[in-house]
Amino acid sequence: MRLTLYALVLGWIGLVSTGASPAPAGATKLTGWFACEKCTASRVANGDIRPSNPDCARQCIEKGSEPVFISEQGKELLKVRNYPSVKEDLGFHLEVTGKIDVASKTIAIETVTRLGDAGASCSRPAQGTKK
Repeated sequence: MRLTLYALVLGWIGLVSTGASPAPAGATKLTGWFACEKCTASRVANGDIRPSNPDCARQCIEKGSEPVFISEQGKELLKVRNYPSVKEDLGFHLEVTGKIDVASKTIAIETVTRLGDAGASCSRPAQGTKK
């Protein structure tokens, strides 16, 4: 018993001294893109999971459309809560960490990491065609 307690204390000290912090309880890590609900809801409902045109999404959000996160894992839209910098991250493939409320289909964003520039989907050729 003493040895177990000693090991736990040493482990805790190691975590504190290295500055490591455990993942927030209940947080989920997802990859995908920020977009506007107006232009993406119907296509995501049909299984079309890809980034939106960031310029169009920015304009729609500024006009009052709900910002959303297109989740690659869940193949769904989640309304964004608690992240005022959505517009700055439009057009980037992202990894987000947040708490998901399944009932209201929302995600409270805790962290955002840019994985790469997704660009506008309208500038990419349709699948199976060459540009």
